[in-house]
Amino acid sequence: MKDIIPQSDTVVKLENKSIELLVNLQGGSYFDFHLKDLPLNPINWRGTKADELIFTGHFLCFDRWGPPSSAEKENGFRHHGEVNTELWNLLSTPDPNDVRKGSSMMCRLPMAGLQLTRKIQLSDGEPVFYVTEEIKNLNKNGRIFNLVQHVSIAPPFLDKTTLFDNNTLQGFEDRHDGSLDQDERIMKWPQADHNGKKVNLRQFEVQWPEVSSFVYDSNDEYCWVTACNTGKELMLGYLWKREEYPWINFWRSMENGVPKAFGMEFGTTGLHEPFPVVARKGKIFGVNIYEYIDAGEVISKSFTAFLSRIPRDYQGVEKIEITNTSFIIKEKSKSSRDIKYHLK
Repeated sequence: MKDIIPQSDTVVKLENKSIELLVNLQGGSYFDFHLKDLPLNPINWRGTKADELIFTGHFLCFDRWGPPSSAEKENGFRHHGEVNTELWNLLSTPDPNDVRKGSSMMCRLPMAGLQLTRKIQLSDGEPVFYVTEEIKNLNKNGRIFNLVQHVSIAPPFLDKTTLFDNNTLQGFEDRHDGSLDQDERIMKWPQADHNGKKVNLRQFEVQWPEVSSFVYDSNDEYCWVTACNTGKELMLGYLWKREEYPWINFWRSMENGVPKAFGMEFGTTGLHEPFPVVARKGKIFGVNIYEYIDAGEVISKSFTAFLSRIPRDYQGVEKIEITNTSFIIKEKSKSSRDIKYHLK
């Protein structure tokens, strides 16, 4: 598969006074998101293996998360779906007179028979962008599908000191072996047991677990995940409604003891298997691991992404509080240095 390098005629650039965001219409990935006063792009990962060349930055896994079945593979279906090989149609460009710069684009999956329309809107001056995506079933029959936001970070933002925080409830290690009991050994964030040793999941110090999946608490309306590199004085975070994306999956890639990539993959599933296995399993921890969309039905999902400067002694994120008009990022400290942004 040819490496998909962003070309000037396929790149959509969005910016306000705080941030710059670049989206590649070839595949639809967000491949650069940085502060103007700190031009460090945390989502700069690009696949290097033959089957990963189409993946870069924050990309979509749609209509599936994980591999196709053997029969689907013979028919041309790819790992994480065909979305990353498609050229998206640009529906609207940023209006220079609009203080909230925005753009919309659309992609159709010819084999899966699904359509995704995306609207991106930047905050008025804050280092925040909002996304709403509508999935439409173009088939004459209903079907199951999954949608995962595969946020992929890499060095120099990623290193062994980067702190990862979230408000998940419980999780498990994905074994990728087709078994239906992968969730029997339960993990709790931020500490897990492995081979008689404690593993701190907040930091990427060891390869294990290569892929793990966590579900969010049904009592929480909103879910969140953050990555903080205090040495680089930067935080990256995402916020979304639990009813739309109840799962998050973490992927670790390390070479010679050095972190090379870390995936914060929130979405509709927590089982990295072909659809036949996903369908047989059905639920994990009582939560669905796929969605059903009827013929002609449209399903809408949204998320918020943000950046922030942080001090070198920042302790990480304890929680994110939601009000009617804003979200407040609370530090893991007795005297939290709050970060407050507008909620769309």
